[in-house]
Amino acid sequence: MLGSNETASKLTFFLLVVYLSLFAAASSARAEADAREGKHLFRHYCAVCHGDSGKGNGINADQLGDVHPTDLTTSEFDKYSDEEIFEVIEGGGAAVDISYYMPPWGGVFSEDQMDSLVAYLRTLSEENGMPLPETVRLPDLGVEGDARCLVCHARTTDLLRPIAPNIGHEGSKWRPEALLKFLRQPEKLRPNGFSPFSKAKMPQFFFSEAEGAALVDYLMTLKDKGVSSSVLKGWDPSDPEEIEKGQIIFEEDYACDGCHKREPGGEGGIVGPELSDAMMRIRPEWVFYWLKNPQAMRPDSPMPNFKMSDEQTRSILAYLMNLNESAPQAMAVSDRPMDAERIDKGKRIVESKNCGGCHKIDSYNSQLRNSQ
Repeated sequence: MLGSNETASKLTFFLLVVYLSLFAAASSARAEADAREGKHLFRHYCAVCHGDSGKGNGINADQLGDVHPTDLTTSEFDKYSDEEIFEVIEGGGAAVDISYYMPPWGGVFSEDQMDSLVAYLRTLSEENGMPLPETVRLPDLGVEGDARCLVCHARTTDLLRPIAPNIGHEGSKWRPEALLKFLRQPEKLRPNGFSPFSKAKMPQFFFSEAEGAALVDYLMTLKDKGVSSSVLKGWDPSDPEEIEKGQIIFEEDYACDGCHKREPGGEGGIVGPELSDAMMRIRPEWVFYWLKNPQAMRPDSPMPNFKMSDEQTRSILAYLMNLNESAPQAMAVSDRPMDAERIDKGKRIVESKNCGGCHKIDSYNSQLRNSQ
C-alpha cells in the first residue's frame, strides 16, 4: 500500500504528464492554424516572387535581373532561426544586408501575422512538409460548376475577396478623361490581375460615348474624403533636383522596379501597373496618399508600406510625373462640369451592369480609418 506522500507524488506526476500532453497538442494545433493563416498571406503577398511552392520561381522572379528570390524549401534555408526569418520579413533585405528587392513587410503585417508566415515557411521543406488547402485561381472557377459563377454574378457588394478595385473612391483617384477612355476600352492595368494570380480583367461592355460620360459623371461623385490636394501645396514636379532625388529613391532606396516597369516592354517587375502613363490616369494627390500607406487606401494591397516621409513621397511623385512628357499637361486640365441627369443615368448603369458583383462601392475616409 502506497504512503500518502508517494501517492501525492505519483498523482502530481500523472497530472504533469496530462498537462504536457494537452499543451503539446494545443501547441501543435496552434502551429498548424498559424501555418494555415501564413499560407494565405504567403500566397497573396510573397508567391509572386518566391513561387507558389516557395522554390523561388514565382511569375515575377525572372524580372529581377541577376537577383534570384530565395528557394524557401532547401535545407540551407532551414538553418535560419525563426528570429532571423522574422527579421527579414519585418525589415526586408536591406535590414540584413541582402537584396533590397526583398521589401520590408513590417508596415503591413502585425507581429502575429509575421509569426504565422514563419510558421508556414517552416512547412515548405520536404522534412517539414504539411498539406494545406489549395488556393483557387480565377481562371479555374468554371471547372466546379455553376455555384462558382456567384463569384461574379452575386447580387451583393459584401464580397469576401473582391476581384476588382473598390470604385467608391474614383472621384478622388481618376482623371475623368482617362477613366472615360478606360471604360470604353478596358485594358489590363495589372499584368496578373487585381489580386495576384487572378488574371482578372474588366469585361468589354461596349459603352457608347454617352453611356461612358454618364458613368464617369456618377463615379466622379464617389470620393475619399481623406484625400486632399493640399498635401501638394507648393510642390513643383518640374524641379530637376526633386526629379533626381525621386529616381534615386525609386531605384536604390525602395527598388520599385522590382514590381513595376517604367515603360511598355521595359525592364522591371510585373506585379504592379506599368508606370509610364500612371500620372496620366491618376490624380497626384491620390498617388501621394497611396505611396504613404497603400493599406489605408486598399486594405489588402500587396504593395509594401515603406513608411515614406512626405518629402520622399513628393520626390517620387515628381519622378513619376516626368516619366511621360504629357503628364504635366494632363494635370493642368480642369475637370469638366458634371450633369445631374448624367449622374443619375450613370448610377443606373452601375446597378444594371451589377458592378457590385466584382467591385466594392465604399466611399470610406481612408485617413480617418488609418488613424483608428
